[in-house]
This record gives sequence, C-alpha cells and structure tokens, in this order.
Amino acid sequence: MVESTCVVRIERCEGWGELVLDRPSRGNALTVELVVQLRAGLAELAADDATGAILVRGEGGCLCSGLDLRALVGESNASKRAAFGAEWSELHRALAACPRPTIAVLEGAAVAAGAALALACDFLVAGEGASMHVSEVTRAMTAPMNIAWLVTKYGSARALDFCVSAEPHDGADLFRLGMAVAVVDDAHVLAVAREMAERLSGYNRGAMTSTKELIRAASSEDLETVLTRMRNQPVGQTPS
Repeated sequence: MVESTCVVRIERCEGWGELVLDRPSRGNALTVELVVQLRAGLAELAADDATGAILVRGEGGCLCSGLDLRALVGESNASKRAAFGAEWSELHRALAACPRPTIAVLEGAAVAAGAALALACDFLVAGEGASMHVSEVTRAMTAPMNIAWLVTKYGSARALDFCVSAEPHDGADLFRLGMAVAVVDDAHVLAVAREMAERLSGYNRGAMTSTKELIRAASSEDLETVLTRMRNQPVGQTPS
C-alpha cells in the first residue's frame, strides 16, 4: 500500500494492527476505492496470527466525514454508486465476522456513513469533543447501515434517537449511552485506544474468536438478517 492511489494505510504494531483512512484533505470521506481498500486491509490483518486486535482510525484528527458525495451523487456517478453499495455492504459483513476485536477511534467526527463505520466496530473510544452524527435524514436520505447497527446493538429506540432525531452526540453522550467504552481528552484518544488494543492482543486468539462467535450466535437477531433487509436501500440519493 505505497501507491499514489492508496487511501488506506495498514500500520502494524506490537500485537495489533491499525487501519488508517488516509484522505485527510476530504475528512476521510468514503469512496469506492477507500471501502475496497478497507475491506482488503481488514482481511489482511484478520488473517495474521500476530494481530490480536484491529484499530480503525482516520488520518488528520477526523475519523470519517461520511460519503464523498462529490464522487458518488448524480446520474453520471450511478455506476460508482452501485459499486459502492455492494462494497459497503460487504465491508460491514466482514467487520461483523471479523475474528479479532475491532476498535473505532472517534477523533473529530463520524458523520452519516462514517458513523456506521464507527458503530460497526466492536468497541468505540471517543474524544470529549468528538461528534457522531447520523445526519442522512436531514439530507432527505436514508441511513441503512446506521439503522442496521443501531437496531441490532442498541435497539429501535436508540435507532430512532440517532436516525430520526438526527442530532449530533458528543463523546460524553456516547459514553453515557453505553456506546463508547471510554471518553477521554481529545489529545489522548488514540493513546487510550492503543492501550486497549495492546491489552486485548494479550488474550488467547482462539478464545477471543470463539467468544465473538458465541456472542453473535446469542444475539436476538443476526446482523445478516438486518443487512439483507437493508441491501436494496438507496445509497447517496433520495429514496423514492
């Protein structure tokens, strides 16, 4: 991942790996290429026995500002939008099935689809000044992946709060709601997330994988069912 078209970096640490969204000039906004590289990087780290945990973070102090609407919206981008929808769904399936614990590092903001990326991770470490904003409805759009994760992890009431009220939630709010495992000073978010990754990477890999599988099996509604229901929802455009 050293080419000029690289928009995701893999950084290997002692016992864990980091997936870094690397489009800081665009707030790490999502494109087809970025999602494809995220999925490839996730697969690479998950297959490495030396990797005990995976951090997902953004370069430049912002996790993800959502879809790159300039690259995806409009009739001229219809094929890219269709490709994005398929790749985006597969990335979420891969995150759901990942045998390693995943930790989202919420610095700056996670907006719209960026919020879905944060919610897809097993754990969330948030900065006090960071913001999660499921804002699609304010743009006359739906939020299928945010709905999928919010409903399956936190219930329909939380999904209504985030997706219909569409108000931003800061780090303290996310911690109060039980969605962030830690809220810390903005300058220390990455350090605290790395400490967590280091701790989790010290656990037995097989036990970790089996535990995650048991938790998924015990869920009242499997995420795959919800994702299948959402798969035909429009991405990057107003629903009819």
